[in-house]
Amino acid sequence: MKLKLAVFFIFLLTLFSNGKPTESREWVSTAGTKVTGAAQSVRAGKVLLKLGDGRELTVPLDKLSAADRDFLTAHFGEESGTSVSTGSGAAFVTEDLAQKIGEVVGPIDAGEGSHYFLYIPKSLRKDRLAPLMHVNDAGGGNANSVKGFIQGAEICGWVLAASVESKNGNTTAQNFQFAKKNVAHITGSLPVDPERIYFTGGSGGGAMSFYNAAMLPGAGSMPQIGYIPDNAVPKKGDHFVCGGTTDYNRYTSANAAQVLGKSAIHRLYVAGHGGAPEWLRTEGIVWLNGRHLAKNRRSREIAAECLDYEASMLEWIGKLSSTEAHRAYYWCVFLRDEYKVSGANAALLGTVTAKLSSPTENVSYVKGIEEISKFSEKHYAKVSTGSQFKHTTPQITKESEKLAAEFAGVPMIEEIMKQLGMPTVGN
Repeated sequence: MKLKLAVFFIFLLTLFSNGKPTESREWVSTAGTKVTGAAQSVRAGKVLLKLGDGRELTVPLDKLSAADRDFLTAHFGEESGTSVSTGSGAAFVTEDLAQKIGEVVGPIDAGEGSHYFLYIPKSLRKDRLAPLMHVNDAGGGNANSVKGFIQGAEICGWVLAASVESKNGNTTAQNFQFAKKNVAHITGSLPVDPERIYFTGGSGGGAMSFYNAAMLPGAGSMPQIGYIPDNAVPKKGDHFVCGGTTDYNRYTSANAAQVLGKSAIHRLYVAGHGGAPEWLRTEGIVWLNGRHLAKNRRSREIAAECLDYEASMLEWIGKLSSTEAHRAYYWCVFLRDEYKVSGANAALLGTVTAKLSSPTENVSYVKGIEEISKFSEKHYAKVSTGSQFKHTTPQITKESEKLAAEFAGVPMIEEIMKQLGMPTVGN
């Protein structure tokens, strides 16, 4: 099944313009209208039809029925080597930057005792300002602090940085000053958007992330465990709150997500008090980027970036479909229902989504994430705004066992459900 999905997706993303024309046949639009002719080629999300009277008609693929799109994929997909472009076509930056591209570099001196490690993605586009993810580690940052975010940075074209001096031993105000100086240095020397600054970090770094997002005109945060410090609730942006299932701060993370409301999501993973796994860090960047673009897609300045995001997501989903189809399906649903992809890419996505909806465990995976979010809000958010060691309640345990039985066999979800009711890890 996974092999078939992988092959199908490769065909879907390689609709070609050099294949032989089809025989004359009837084509049906999504509106129910019909036309008869032979398809000459497919290019850039459009099919060229030659009608019986010799006229040529160009039709966007998303205006054709699903059956017709499948027919075109099967016909043109195997015979050529020129893939369709579903992105903007904007060139990548390859030179003339202050630092190397595609390598972790540093520490870089930001002035006044502040330093940072930096990663510029190979997917950085010319003539476009990139978002920045600033890492605030509880024990100080180094080159490894940014490496776990590289996949997400490449998918979305984000710049990464990690504060060297940011750590729990400092006051919150001191850590904020280090972050502020780093951000100012980066936005002053690289094509980074000062209105799209995100903060991340684990444990105390999670609290720093909330604080920094509240103090700077940033676009949001991705705390990996954390709490919202007093009087530091971010007023704007989106927030991807991560947390371990048995972490003694699971209640503070849940409470933070509830306080932030619709601008936040609480994603749990199987672990105690530790940083989020790399796969979830990637999903955090992808989610934050998609949320921002969806809210601003009417802006002309962001239209090209939307196309590049969609193209990168389609490619990533294609890779995931052969190894972790449940995750691939989740992101299909995100693009369809939350990001609301449109145009030719909606047609590509629609067919992939339909294919990935079987086996049903993929659908259950998406439902499971929704149920975990509800569980967090109902059972965790109101328990405490502080750390709770070796803690659970009979109600939490009972509900956890019920959900684990309901989602038995669902990848990742069943194990998370089981862990939700376990006592938090000790000090």
